[in-house]
Amino acid sequence: MVWFGKTHIIILWTIAFAFAVYMEIILINSYFKTKKYEETHFPCTHISGTCTKKPTYENCKHINVPDSECERRINGRT
Repeated sequence: MVWFGKTHIIILWTIAFAFAVYMEIILINSYFKTKKYEETHFPCTHISGTCTKKPTYENCKHINVPDSECERRINGRT
């Protein structure tokens, strides 16, 4: 019985190719997740940290407080 015959080498290369494709898919998915996170999160204007909503007139018109307090409330920080 030949352990590294033609069939075994084909199976080995098929497994290696499948693993390479799987790793490529994982890397591409992580790239897109990171890109999406960077598009939706940005440095806050009036408070420290990272925010998801800006204190614009539309976001703060129902709250009669200064911009820093409005930014804190609309981003879920009390």
